[in-house]
This record gives sequence, C-alpha cells and structure tokens, in this order.
Amino acid sequence: MTTQTRDPQFASYIEEIASSIRWPDASFTLTPWEVAVGVVVAFYEAFATPDRAMLQFALKGIAF
Repeated sequence: MTTQTRDPQFASYIEEIASSIRWPDASFTLTPWEVAVGVVVAFYEAFATPDRAMLQFALKGIAF
C-alpha cells in the first residue's frame, strides 16, 4: 500500500483483496444478438406494465 496505516494486518488484507481483483474474461462479453434480444425484452416489459418507471429504467439501460 502507498499510504501508511496503523494496522499492518489490515493493510495486508487490503493488499490481498486488491491483488485478487481480476477483469472478467473476454468470453463474458455479449453478442449483438443477445443485446438486441435484451433490448426487445426490456421494452416489452416496460410497455406491458402500467408503471412508467419501468420504461425509464429500460431507456437508461439502453443508454448505458
């Protein structure tokens, strides 16, 4: 760790957690077909329910 801590055991735990974090594999990526199906399902769910909040969530998910 770059900062000084009073508890070396805590610093050791944090260093262990930080070193164990890994990026997901490339096999985790979505194909364009899966994205299109997800968009269709999200819009169907948004328009099928009377709650307009679901539509806003679907639009925010697509923007993401």
